[in-house]
Amino acid sequence: SRPNSPVNVIIGALFLKEIFQLTDEQLLGSIFFDDRFQYALRLTSEERPPVSFNTFTNFRNRVYAYYNLTGIDLIQQEVESLSRLIAEHLNIDGQKIRMDSFMVSSSCKNLSRIELVYTVNYQFIKMLAQLSTELIPEECKSYLEKGHKNETIYRTKDSESETKLEFLLKQAGELYNSGLEAGKKVIETEEFKTLKRMLGEQTKDDDNFNIVEPKESKNIASDSLQNPSDPDATYRFKYGSNIGYTANVVEIFDENGSIITNYDLKPNIYSDKHFSSDIIEILSDIYDDATTNDSEDKISNTLENPDKIEQINSSIQEENTALIQIFIDGAYYSFDLAKKALSLGIILIPGELTGRKPAEDKMSYASFKVNEQEKVITECANEKEPVKSEFNEDTDTYTAKFDKEDCHGCPHKESCRVKEQVKYNSIRFSEQQYATAKLREEMETKEYIKLTSQRAGVEGIPSVFRRVYNVDNMPVRGLVRSKIWFGIKVMASNVKKLFKSVKLAGI
Repeated sequence: SRPNSPVNVIIGALFLKEIFQLTDEQLLGSIFFDDRFQYALRLTSEERPPVSFNTFTNFRNRVYAYYNLTGIDLIQQEVESLSRLIAEHLNIDGQKIRMDSFMVSSSCKNLSRIELVYTVNYQFIKMLAQLSTELIPEECKSYLEKGHKNETIYRTKDSESETKLEFLLKQAGELYNSGLEAGKKVIETEEFKTLKRMLGEQTKDDDNFNIVEPKESKNIASDSLQNPSDPDATYRFKYGSNIGYTANVVEIFDENGSIITNYDLKPNIYSDKHFSSDIIEILSDIYDDATTNDSEDKISNTLENPDKIEQINSSIQEENTALIQIFIDGAYYSFDLAKKALSLGIILIPGELTGRKPAEDKMSYASFKVNEQEKVITECANEKEPVKSEFNEDTDTYTAKFDKEDCHGCPHKESCRVKEQVKYNSIRFSEQQYATAKLREEMETKEYIKLTSQRAGVEGIPSVFRRVYNVDNMPVRGLVRSKIWFGIKVMASNVKKLFKSVKLAGI
């Protein structure tokens, strides 16, 4: 048979497709009749370009099938590999990184509960009809009649909606039982699996679905089926309702420019902290490769005790070129992640912190001085030494007892967190509370504010992907297919940055 289409031509063509926002048909026409595309893809010497109408669709389908078989995203591997080459070409050292995430809407329709149940029932009945109409319960054969959907859904009064939902779910239960009776040829179909999932998520607990009673809307999980045409899409409310996914982009930057070197696409209920943990693991490998002999001593001194609270805070403002700096917002940050990152040569620099704000009428835990090496509290805000201090390794908690006479007449007494007890006054706080308090103090300084302002550049990426690359209207559904398309868009963005940098350099 004729040779396969060269993979480098297909990949390059898909990048050009996203850069110029073309359809597959327009891309194919450009490759055949536009000298610029032939020159970019190195096809000027070819008598006939080695692509056809189905080339790009078949390629994406094979990448999708390979992912399902192996769990390996070949597009992501290629995009991230090429992105690192672009970063090297632009002399971006990769020591400074910034991250951001944004919602990506699925192209599926937002269904009401009645529409969802009806659609799942109809798809299952349609599948049964192809096998044998005898498998369809008599009361459900009306689904195949013309106009049944409009009569059932769109002509239902609001006052009847709950009754209609119960009726449709009972029909779904009957269809489920019919599927069980039909045996393996039905049970193994996607339509039956979708029906079973929908019943499990929309009805109260009953493994056999003998009693089908709808759940209250508030009890339906956000990862429940939103539309059978996109079974991976989940629901999340953030600045508005969203059905689909969340994208995370990791951009390295310096004075030479910026490039997205890593990305991911997950259901939209995947938290930023999970993305943060994922990227720490990925970057730890880069850190191992990037470590040089000149910086080994400096890294060793910083990381010899990753539990040191002061190291997490003080390292932020130091010009520490041995550490990879990640500029993030508060949703990506946690104390445990910061400790883990620091132990791997990575420092998290949040621009803000989430969670409960410190009480305004109480002094900060950072007002107490702590000896990090000996793990003891050495002084209170009034410069008084404790009678006794200890650190509980099991609970990561500092405890100190102060003489009552030292607390008598203290100017900080009204706001002090020390509590009166029978023999001594005592204070207790966790390692995390102390570290967070120190970090909050650090974040108020001009140096820290100036440092975190470097993250601002990544916040424009969501807008670019929505306006330029139309990421909310990808013509595919499902997590894997959407991720494949998103990866190509990431590379298109990086290629445009490369062109811009080359043009500015006068090359």
